[in-house]
Amino acid sequence: MPNRRFDEASLPRFDSSPSVILVSGAIDFFVEEAAEKVAEALAAEGAERLRFDDEASPEAVTDALLNRSLFSPRRVVELDATPILGTEAPGELFDAALASWQDATPSGRRDAFRQARSLLAALRLEGGADPDETAAAVARKLKKPDAAAAFAELLRQLPEGKAVTSLIVPALQTILGRGNDGVIALLTAVQPPKGVELFGEIGKKGLVLEVAGEERETAAALARYARARAEERDVAIEKNAIEKLIAQTGARSEIFASELAKLFEWAGKGGAIQAEDVRVLVEDETSENLYAFYDVLARRDAGAALSQLERILSGHPVVMGEKEIDTEEYWPIRFLSLLAGEIRRMLLMRERLDDPAAGYSVGMSSSAFQNRVLPRLKEMDRGAERQLASGHPFAVYKLAERAARYRTEELVAALARAADVDVQLKNSIPPLAALSAYVGSVIAGD
Repeated sequence: MPNRRFDEASLPRFDSSPSVILVSGAIDFFVEEAAEKVAEALAAEGAERLRFDDEASPEAVTDALLNRSLFSPRRVVELDATPILGTEAPGELFDAALASWQDATPSGRRDAFRQARSLLAALRLEGGADPDETAAAVARKLKKPDAAAAFAELLRQLPEGKAVTSLIVPALQTILGRGNDGVIALLTAVQPPKGVELFGEIGKKGLVLEVAGEERETAAALARYARARAEERDVAIEKNAIEKLIAQTGARSEIFASELAKLFEWAGKGGAIQAEDVRVLVEDETSENLYAFYDVLARRDAGAALSQLERILSGHPVVMGEKEIDTEEYWPIRFLSLLAGEIRRMLLMRERLDDPAAGYSVGMSSSAFQNRVLPRLKEMDRGAERQLASGHPFAVYKLAERAARYRTEELVAALARAADVDVQLKNSIPPLAALSAYVGSVIAGD
């Protein structure tokens, strides 16, 4: 059954639904809100609802999935599947685990163990098996044979934990295979990577409902989100401030959520946020910001990247940070030059992050990056072709975050292809067609 966009007007009904439904999206609030509407629709004809939180044992979840209800012919089992599916692709988790392991500090080892467990769950492998065999299987699946020995060393030290994959994942696969016989698993996940096998199986045999993420949300939904988060954080936020934030973020849900979180940090517990605070502290996103485009490119989200590219080339105001860019004369060619320059910076940064001395791990916080990695990058800057660590610390952190999502060879190939696109643009090939094909190939790693 193909994935489809969540639509409140056509919610699934129990008897006509597959045995596993996954509600996924970029923001947990909207995912949970959508999942509640799906659960209500499934239970409308008297189905029993069982909701499991993070503290539930795998045995209890498995029992609920595999056995029929004693009290109703229909059962809905609700579960957050983010810990099973993860939020990073297996290859990224593998690289992150090895980088954290090389850190050799207690916090680094804890990060490595967490990342390794998430990787094993994503690949449906168990940490308790022979470390050498498991590491070889992981390296084979990810096509990284040279790193098998290092990962085996990590696995030999991996403490025993909850064997989530040995229970819940096979149970989900079982009910996927047998279909809806009175039990439906209703799963939620925030930004599940498409490289995880279970995600693919649910897409083929179950139903994936995708909640709006990068797209523009309705003002009412964003206001509801802001009020709910403000109550959780014990922060007062004026109605006018919410409206101002919606306007300045262009009603884009991910940007809205990110800026709202920053405002909460600024206000602090018991504080207040007014419209003037939003005006001063939040960048106006009604213009197309190239940095935002670079972030989407780094997330390898083709749909969002191509949508933003169309707006960038359509005459909308375009900025880089606070600086507005002239988009009049030869704009497509100048845009390609800017994009190629960013890819080159990503390539240079990726080469430095590949050096174990950098100490970088995927997913690390900005503060950890500034304390542990930035000083090492500044050392690498000495005598280097180009200074990468001399800018604002957060800008350097974002560049590293973008670079880490691509392999070195992918960036090399992308940079080489830019010359061909430049020729196409100068030969009157339609700019949107030429640049869309180029951006698509960069994201795909072709």
